[in-house]
Amino acid sequence: MDRARLIAELLGYERPLRDVLADLAPLDWDSDEPLAELKASHIRHVLARYFQAELSAAQIEEWANAIECREDIGYESSSPEGDIIFELANPDMTAQLNPARAEQILRLLSGNS
Repeated sequence: MDRARLIAELLGYERPLRDVLADLAPLDWDSDEPLAELKASHIRHVLARYFQAELSAAQIEEWANAIECREDIGYESSSPEGDIIFELANPDMTAQLNPARAEQILRLLSGNS
């Protein structure tokens, strides 16, 4: 599978994270340019799965950690997605994910695609 497709699977949490990460492991995190863009819709999708009890806060933290700092994943600097991924990846430094915080994040993202 090509790297761009693996990144898309990671962003969309399309299959078990462990499997995607195993496929990505041989590939470097560094990239001359992003192969995919993190969008508000990715975060909304993951939070919807959290509300449906398909994903736990720990699984979302692991997902965000897998995305954070990858040079092959981009996002607009003026959008909140980067800050949200940082928060989700680092709950001990920011805020623990719980239903109330997830609702706040969804409201923050309401104007983004």
